[in-house]
Amino acid sequence: MESRTNLSAALHIPFLIPLLAVLSAFPPLSTDMYLPAMPYLGKLWGVELKIISLTLIGFFLGYSPALLVYGPLSDRFGRKAPLLAGLSLFILASLLCSIAGSPQTLIYARILQGIGAAAPSVLGLSITKDHYTGPERYKILALISIIVGLAPMLGPTLGSWALLFGSWHIIFILQAAIAFIAFAGVLRIPETNPAPRHIPLMKMAVPYLALFGNLRFLSLSFLFSASMSPLFAFIGASADIYITGFSLSEQVFGLFFGMNAFSIMTGSFICMNLSAKFSDITLIRLGFGGILTGGLLIMTIPHSQVLFFTFPMCFISFCFGFTRPVCINLILETVNRDIGSASSLMMFSNFIFGAAAMWIISLGGEWKITMIGFMAVLSGLATFFVFWFLLKGVKK
Repeated sequence: MESRTNLSAALHIPFLIPLLAVLSAFPPLSTDMYLPAMPYLGKLWGVELKIISLTLIGFFLGYSPALLVYGPLSDRFGRKAPLLAGLSLFILASLLCSIAGSPQTLIYARILQGIGAAAPSVLGLSITKDHYTGPERYKILALISIIVGLAPMLGPTLGSWALLFGSWHIIFILQAAIAFIAFAGVLRIPETNPAPRHIPLMKMAVPYLALFGNLRFLSLSFLFSASMSPLFAFIGASADIYITGFSLSEQVFGLFFGMNAFSIMTGSFICMNLSAKFSDITLIRLGFGGILTGGLLIMTIPHSQVLFFTFPMCFISFCFGFTRPVCINLILETVNRDIGSASSLMMFSNFIFGAAAMWIISLGGEWKITMIGFMAVLSGLATFFVFWFLLKGVKK
């Protein structure tokens, strides 16, 4: 039987929520802190920006399949051992990134970094499911979303200041230091899966077969992942749009990028406060309707000024943050066993869409801003209607 503690017991670990937030923040910490350095590295190594963009795509190429490994391992051996292994690999890969001397070396090191980063992001979600139930988990997910929003706010700023006062190498040294702090925190928490399932190693993929038979889990995960496409496209293109397109400095770029992170935080905060007053259907319809509206604004408003792009993009980010806690909670509610595998499959779906969006946006051209708007319209329209259909019978 699944072992869980209630909210008051979990609070006996005073740093648990900040630790879960840090673990969940590894993907944005690994990408957003590095974004300001991309145009600089292109000039340093004499290559086109689309080659440097492969370092972003490489991260997710390592990250996405690794997600499918850590979840079943944590169901079989417990959460801590795979989590500590992933953090160790991330630390090593970050140090390798810091001494890379060519785009090719950095791409390979970033793939390793992605493999390591998969462990904290997916197992942080599994630990949340282990520890919290019902309304408490809903609130904790919203709170973690708010805290995680600090990562894309602070990441580009830290990266840009590292470029200004030091060098790009410091960015990856900082990432290794953050992972080391997380490693120390994980050592101090108890195992949250004390009764792992003794599945033979050759059959560890079997839980995925059951999850593929869970159409509600599969549909909700797929659609939630689709809603992330415009955000990943924005991450992949933001440095080129702001620094190259609008001629902003790396430091100012960090501030503009941080506005989107603040918008996600604000959306999650408002969602947390409205969750007791409105149904899941209402919150999701409002959020995805907003993503659709923001995409239409980006596609129709001329981009002659930087704010004409920034404000609609921030609105899309706000709406995503608004829907994120309720969507994740609904997805987790569809499973009662093999929590690690379920978390892995959900995160895998998220970042397959993310890698595809980043690849599309990296192809270049003057249409990057318009493509972000198109992705928002498409994903907002599809998820708005299909989520509404799936949640017709859901009550708070």
